[in-house]
Amino acid sequence: MRKTKENTEISKLRILLAAEEEFCQRGYVAANMDAIANTAGLTKGAIFWHYKSKAGLFNATIQRAIDRINKINKEAFSSSLPIMEKCRKMIKQIKKDKSFSILLSLRNAESTGDIPKSVMTELNKSVREISTDISRRFEEAKECGELRADADIRNIFLTINIVMCGFATSMDLDIMSQLGGNAVINDDSIIDIIFNGLLSFQIKR
Repeated sequence: MRKTKENTEISKLRILLAAEEEFCQRGYVAANMDAIANTAGLTKGAIFWHYKSKAGLFNATIQRAIDRINKINKEAFSSSLPIMEKCRKMIKQIKKDKSFSILLSLRNAESTGDIPKSVMTELNKSVREISTDISRRFEEAKECGELRADADIRNIFLTINIVMCGFATSMDLDIMSQLGGNAVINDDSIIDIIFNGLLSFQIKR
């Protein structure tokens, strides 16, 4: 019985990992269930045994991403680093984990109307909770005197969000070929450049 449960969990993980890759590359509408099955090394029937529909699989994929973001968020903000360094650490980890890229596919899914409204409502609620939690941590840091009194929390948060969204579109714009040099984008370097500016709002101890 235990072995059967373990095999089931392994199969579900393989499906979710394959789904993450497909949804990130193609978005919700263009994602192909046969491609997900092939990547997972399972039949399409096996996928639908675990997840009753494409929307159900998408929901599970997003929820896994949200859970991972919450875990990274908790770990980063539980450290003794200054608030901006905590946020820098969190963003680098989220970017490596691809969780944010998965959440960006929400925009595509929502615009098509193919996902049940109840699913989208719940997922958007989870995303808002993550944003609210991070904003709250910045507000607390400001109240404690860790950030300058004139620090605009809303615009700091928007800057971080725009940078994260930019990672998802930068290759599509083919900007690296226009700039010349190595076509590989160094995510950590870009994040460091942004945070070197944001650190001006942090009071030095």
